[in-house]
Amino acid sequence: MEMTRRGLLGGALAGAAISAAPLRAATTPEDRWILLGTGGGPVMRKTRMQPANLLQVGDRSYLIDLGAGVTRQLVQAGVAPSRIDAAFISHLHLDHTAGIAAFLSLDWVQAAMQRLRSAPVPIYGPPGTQTVIDSSIKAIAIQADIFRGESAHSPPPDKFFFGKDITQPGPVEVYRDEMLRVTAVENTHYATMHLPARPYGHDMSFSYRFETPRRSIVYTGDTGPSPAVEALASGADVLISEIIDLPGVVADIRSRSADKSVDVTPMIRHMELEHLTPENVGALAARAKVGKLVLTHLGMAPGAEDLDEPAVLAAIRKNYRGPVVLGKDLMSV
Repeated sequence: MEMTRRGLLGGALAGAAISAAPLRAATTPEDRWILLGTGGGPVMRKTRMQPANLLQVGDRSYLIDLGAGVTRQLVQAGVAPSRIDAAFISHLHLDHTAGIAAFLSLDWVQAAMQRLRSAPVPIYGPPGTQTVIDSSIKAIAIQADIFRGESAHSPPPDKFFFGKDITQPGPVEVYRDEMLRVTAVENTHYATMHLPARPYGHDMSFSYRFETPRRSIVYTGDTGPSPAVEALASGADVLISEIIDLPGVVADIRSRSADKSVDVTPMIRHMELEHLTPENVGALAARAKVGKLVLTHLGMAPGAEDLDEPAVLAAIRKNYRGPVVLGKDLMSV
């Protein structure tokens, strides 16, 4: 099976300017955004999977973040893994990437057996994404070789997927096809972390704007207050934002620090400055003048399943008067 790469903007990842030309289609296709996983943080919850999202535009399907459980949630949403055309990762924290290996392996088995792909799946993300995808493919190499003993015609997994690092802070257009244009901008999720240089470059965290023929959707990923994200979200039809229960999370960090000699101050500072409280989210939505606000990546203490919705809405309403949706797994927005 010969595969070709499509949907790539070679100059875009090097920092090309964003085109203002609208997407055009013979007819305006329907689109839907499905919240596959709305939990936040590297913990498993009973009713919320880790962060993952599905955007469908016409007959195209795109993944945004791949937390643990993403493949199961895709099936729950009625979409086979082999139907994914491209994927976008906001940053490389575990709760946004723990489902990658399972997705690659199950997608590959189905697509290889049924010869479903004519092009490999591009997976875009911050520096290190290509390394993560290559490592994930290597992690399933033994299982893939065993499977290919039964299905010798199947190309190996490295012919089905490739990682693409976004290295510019943006805003930069990173992907375009006839149904979708995607713009990325670096946010402030790592602003105080002083991370060292890596072999693949510097760690970065991105927010994305997805423009379909019908509407614009901005996904914050994980971020603190950020003028760049506010500009990216300006005038968007939908803002899909992370949110944190800061008092609950900080209290949990302090209570679980068994070794009192361990300084938890950097972790607490990260939670305070590099996530969005309800007040932060409301201010962002109001200043960007978005049409609707959807809350996901609910940052809560382990064991918690829901935020205090009346309190969250009251805090958001201090700044934003538009419609607000508290996301749940498999909700379509």
